Amino acid sequence: MRTLCVLTIGQSPRTDMHDTFRKYLPHVNIVERGILDSYTSDEIEKLVPLQPGRTLVSRLRDGSKVRLDKNFVDQELRKLVADCQGDNVDAILVACTGKFELFTSKKPVLYPDYLVSQMVKGLFREEEIGVIVPLPEQESEIVGKWAEARVDCSIDSCTPYQVEWNKFQEVAEHMDALPVQAIVLDCMGYDDEMKRHMSEFTSKPILPSRNLVFAAVAELF
Repeated sequence: MRTLCVLTIGQSPRTDMHDTFRKYLPHVNIVERGILDSYTSDEIEKLVPLQPGRTLVSRLRDGSKVRLDKNFVDQELRKLVADCQGDNVDAILVACTGKFELFTSKKPVLYPDYLVSQMVKGLFREEEIGVIVPLPEQESEIVGKWAEARVDCSIDSCTPYQVEWNKFQEVAEHMDALPVQAIVLDCMGYDDEMKRHMSEFTSKPILPSRNLVFAAVAELF
């Protein structure tokens, strides 16, 4: 059995992703690591994002969310990728749709940002899409990220962590009223249940990033 190492920018295990693992990769051994696995609660509380618009969000082991500075995440992911080099893994997946520079690695490293943006671009060509992100302060940076991929988008936000279902309804209705061709859930935290709930309030296709990513990764194994 081949092995995929999944790196989360929060804490492992990502139990919220285990159904997705089983759905797309039942034949693959999954190893999980998180950049905050060795951090105490007190240490995590001190990890306040330093720059507006440079914030990433993830999940802790207890299910709560955590905001992190992107420079910190880059640094810690680089360490985890380096640690994986001596492990018996066939590939490394960065379980975050944030934009990262390429890490030095002898193992293949899979970047959801690139996978998702290119798949969406291939599906919808020059059409405008809707993009949902976890935090309002991420919106301006995400517009820039999609612009680099030459995709026009309209942005809204609601968190996949500590879910408020009425907020998912609001963003679905907002996107339904816009001239977008599809709605991309631009965070690995969004799941099928969130997609199903939003689909009650819009007829537009809803694409959770984690589904696009794991469907593509499955073809490698």
